[in-house]
Amino acid sequence: MAELIDVPPSVVSNLLLGACPERAPEFEVFWERFEPRFALKQDDAGLAISARGNKVSWMHKTFAHDWVVTFAGFKALVAYGPHVLFGEACSGEISAQALGDDEGLGAAETELDALLYFAKQIQLVSDLASLDWPPEVPRPGTSREALATIEDKVCFDIACLAAAATFLHEFRHVQFAAEGNAPTVPADEEQACDDFSRTMLLEMVDAYASSAGEVTDRVASKRVIGLASAALSIAQAESQCIASAVQDTHPPTRERFVRLVLKADVADNATCWSYTACLLIALLRHGARLPQQVQFASPKHLCQQLVALL
Repeated sequence: MAELIDVPPSVVSNLLLGACPERAPEFEVFWERFEPRFALKQDDAGLAISARGNKVSWMHKTFAHDWVVTFAGFKALVAYGPHVLFGEACSGEISAQALGDDEGLGAAETELDALLYFAKQIQLVSDLASLDWPPEVPRPGTSREALATIEDKVCFDIACLAAAATFLHEFRHVQFAAEGNAPTVPADEEQACDDFSRTMLLEMVDAYASSAGEVTDRVASKRVIGLASAALSIAQAESQCIASAVQDTHPPTRERFVRLVLKADVADNATCWSYTACLLIALLRHGARLPQQVQFASPKHLCQQLVALL
């Protein structure tokens, strides 16, 4: 059995407190009651992160993959954001013709596809060091202060929120194991864990915004973007080539987006929906599943229609 390296609980605690500081009292109770432990596994093929009893373990590759997917998500915003914004303001639609007429789209999609391909290579190899890291993406673990561009800092924040969403999902598994009340159907447990992750990040966001002097909708929208990035990472990790291996234990990608993102109680025209729409267009374009025309009444409505096509 591969050796596990213990990870100090403070690493995860600090991440979660940074993502949703208003939950600090609940996290303290959770730590005392369930005594979660964390461990790093040796890199191998795949991207496993799992909770067994009170121990959550993952590989270095797991979050390296999600980090790269976050940067790919920003490339999706660059590629498709103008079309989404134009649809919101003018046409009320996303059309294949407009995408085809965009002379700059090819170069933007090339950058996007390159990062998604690299993320796939992270999944496939057994040693992250065997890959040549793309120079345009900072290494995971780089401090926010050391990042040179606004784009990199935005991606850092999104990646941290996405990682927090992942750990909150695993925390619900730990809680189920300790209380012995997990759903009997594995996919139902996964859905409950997704609901828990979304709720923990969003349910008390107004309390945090009020205490911090921030705008509630803006804070909530940023957290939804983190959840959307987590859903995109899941979609990439559980891609079509391994979908059959997880279909009996994990919900389909469509359901992950619904539970993590679409159930968020955020205004229909919030920025997060425009960002999420770009991620969804990227998934659909990559799978050649985007129809000739998608009409929509609001950014959230667009996301709902795109998710239905996954």
